[in-house]
Amino acid sequence: METIAPTTSKEAQTRESIILAAQQLFQQYGLHKVTMEDIARAMGKGKSSLYYYYKSKEEIFEAMLDREIDSVLAKVAEAVAQATTAEEKLYTFCLTRFEEMGRRAALHSILVGEVMRDMEFVHHIRRQCRLREGELLKQILALNSAVSGAPGLSPADLDAVVFVVLGGLHGLDQEMIFNGHSTLLEPAIRILSKALLRGLVS
Repeated sequence: METIAPTTSKEAQTRESIILAAQQLFQQYGLHKVTMEDIARAMGKGKSSLYYYYKSKEEIFEAMLDREIDSVLAKVAEAVAQATTAEEKLYTFCLTRFEEMGRRAALHSILVGEVMRDMEFVHHIRRQCRLREGELLKQILALNSAVSGAPGLSPADLDAVVFVVLGGLHGLDQEMIFNGHSTLLEPAIRILSKALLRGLVS
């Protein structure tokens, strides 16, 4: 079996430098127009040196999004931990997620631009994000059952509820991106949180 060497601090720093250089280019020109040579030039390195760390610009882009998703979910988890009830935790999850994503509007716009170019790649990115968001949502829903005394959901029902919540949130994502109805966001999230959790215990 092949042994994989652990990532060194220097290698991690180099990967981070590549991601940061690429992120500026992606935000300015979009994923489609940026090349590995462009990224290498922005770092003052040869293109061949990038291939030691990443096989393609798409791999760099995915690593960049992973980094951003980690940051968003860390902020969301921190805010959720401060809420005291299951309803407040779900509301906080939804609202904080939108606030943190809003702070990364440039990345959002890149994804929107890429939708028409490579749907499968964008769907892959979104699937990864949904899986990680779903795990945090499941913790909130499990807490709701424990606090309310309601029977716990079956794994299939739990997956269905997570699907409904994330589907609603991603629908609001699109509404915010294309129509910008920011004044409706907070009440919409409040209604979603109340309707879902009260429906589960009724």
